Amino acid sequence: MSGLIYVFTGEGKGKTSAAIGVATRALLLGHKVEWVSFYKEESWGMAEKGLRERFDNLNMNYVGRGFWIGQKTALVGNKGHVVVDKASEEEHKGAARAGLELASERLAKKPFLLVLDEVVNAVSEGLVESSLVVELLAMRGDTHVVLTGRGLTPELEAVADLVTECKKIKHPYDTGRLAVAGLDF
Repeated sequence: MSGLIYVFTGEGKGKTSAAIGVATRALLLGHKVEWVSFYKEESWGMAEKGLRERFDNLNMNYVGRGFWIGQKTALVGNKGHVVVDKASEEEHKGAARAGLELASERLAKKPFLLVLDEVVNAVSEGLVESSLVVELLAMRGDTHVVLTGRGLTPELEAVADLVTECKKIKHPYDTGRLAVAGLDF
């Protein structure tokens, strides 16, 4: 197995942005990239969805049901776009399992890169078992895999080749400023 496993984790901003950077490099070199988002929904106004229109070698999938926060509370918003947890725990777990199944199908196609956006959150929050993600990673062969999310488990850290922690020192959210299109999504 020669595919590397990169993990971008931590409480700070930049995990998905780092994954987008890695994916864009691969795309610009003509490599096939598969992307599975575990929390984000297709309906969210994320700029990175526009990459699909620019790259034929990119397949992006959003299987999430929102961020699992265990209550019906708004998390973040920008000009009318508010992210709210509106699904049950079972719906979140089902979405996470569906994300792993989809990732397995995409991995079988042997892309250059597979991005599992927010899968670390899904594991740390109990939506999917760490062992299932480790099993998926063991099937990667020559495919490189990027995992993002908060709450890195020891099992995932052990199989990773690279782990980068994004540490929050200061954030506009702390002063009540909302996400900015083009900077945050």
